[in-house]
Amino acid sequence: MVAIGELIKKIIGDDKAMKRELALAIAPEGTKTTEKALRRLAELMRLGERLDFYEERLRPVLGVEDSLFDDAVRDTREQLRLDVQQATVEQEVCRRREFRPHIFMVGEQKVPSSITMCALSGGNRHRMIFLDDEEFQNQSVEEQMESIRGFIKVHQEEKGGMVMFFGSALAYLYRPTPSGNGIQFTTQGQIVKTDVDIPSYMGRCIIRVG
Repeated sequence: MVAIGELIKKIIGDDKAMKRELALAIAPEGTKTTEKALRRLAELMRLGERLDFYEERLRPVLGVEDSLFDDAVRDTREQLRLDVQQATVEQEVCRRREFRPHIFMVGEQKVPSSITMCALSGGNRHRMIFLDDEEFQNQSVEEQMESIRGFIKVHQEEKGGMVMFFGSALAYLYRPTPSGNGIQFTTQGQIVKTDVDIPSYMGRCIIRVG
């Protein structure tokens, strides 16, 4: 529980009636159900969600000294900042651990034609041809470049150069490491750029119901 949640908890305790009254008092206009208001209050108390929106609504309703309220808000913002910082570090560690050498197909659309379906069916994996098999890794650099040209040719001939959800392929990026150091190929398999500094991200999605 974040600091603002601890302050709210200290005031309302386990009184369900007070909790319901508080939730409805600070709920956005148009909130249709008590359950939704209570859920958002719980999210605020536990995670600090929508703190900026609720801050001025909470101040008069809680009825505590400004200094106590301001301290709780400040401490909550610091907790959220540290959480984001820690999450960023963990995501980078996870990204490097999960990395697989691949060809990234750059489509004509930056945003997928169906965001939901793309996310549910694999996200960025639709734009990747993985190259971490033993045969490819044991090849010389020259042989690897030739293999990549072969993959590009197959994609152009068998898929018509189409990337699911992202339209026609405009270019192909070979990413051998998680830090970038990529090589850009045209749709005809010609190298046009080396040492392309575009780190690889698999992407993640979160689905919330209700």
